[in-house]
Amino acid sequence: MSAIVIDPARLAGTLTSDADVIRSLRENGDVATIVRPVDVRFIGDAAKIPLLGELQKAGWRLIQILNLDDGRQALDVQYDLTTEVAALRALTEAALRIEVDWDVEYDGWGTVIRR
Repeated sequence: MSAIVIDPARLAGTLTSDADVIRSLRENGDVATIVRPVDVRFIGDAAKIPLLGELQKAGWRLIQILNLDDGRQALDVQYDLTTEVAALRALTEAALRIEVDWDVEYDGWGTVIRR
C-alpha cells in the first residue's frame, strides 16, 4: 500500500480536521497513550466494499456495513491504537491510501475518551 500516492491537499485538510478532534480529546482529559478501538468509516459503491478481507488481514475489525439512502454502502471498521498524534496520522494516511486504492471515500475516525 505504501506506493499509493495521497493527494497532498486531501491529506492536509484531513489532518486539520484530525487536529480539532485531538484537541477536543485532550481538553476533555483523554490520556493519549492508552490503546483503544478507533472507529473508521469508508463509503462507496456496494461492489467496491469487499475490501473488507484485505482490511481484516491488516488487523482491522468489522463493526457493521450499512446501506445508505443513495445506494452506496458504509463500511464501519475499528483498529486498536493510541490517540497520540503520530499514531492517528499513520491511521489517517493508511485510510487515505485505502480511499485511493479501492475508490471508496474515507469518512474519518472517532473514538471515546480514555482517562
